[in-house]
Amino acid sequence: MAMKITIPWELKYKYARGMLTTLFKGFMYVIRERHGAAEALEIHQLVNKMDNRIQNMIRTLKDVFKIEENDIKALRSVWEIYLDLTGIISTTLEQSEKLWRHKITTCAWVTEPKDLSDWCYNYCSLMNKFINPKTTLERPKAMCTGDSECEFVVKIEE
Repeated sequence: MAMKITIPWELKYKYARGMLTTLFKGFMYVIRERHGAAEALEIHQLVNKMDNRIQNMIRTLKDVFKIEENDIKALRSVWEIYLDLTGIISTTLEQSEKLWRHKITTCAWVTEPKDLSDWCYNYCSLMNKFINPKTTLERPKAMCTGDSECEFVVKIEE
């Protein structure tokens, strides 16, 4: 008879996260190979806009962690939770009442081909808009395009 092994939650989580990342990357590669990079990005944008899972994820994180506001602190809180859940390592470089600038040094998506690197920017922009529709996003650095880190600048416009 086979011995029953208890797998720690942390290990299950690590492998589930890795498999999800691999699956998503696989879909993006297939779409890119069959339809080209521009079409792959367009399909990704359309699916994200039609699909309310991102919005539901934001709502759930805000509910579970009791985040009621939609200011820059709330935005940063939601992102820090999301980054921790996905294994992405981020460091805040600057923060004020209307700005959060941070860098990412470890990311599961960094191996994406350069011509698909905008999917990340589109996804992040959409997440920010669900938290606060007045946000703008800049990405001056991106590991997918050869930089040593990603840098994101999130602003809440008046």
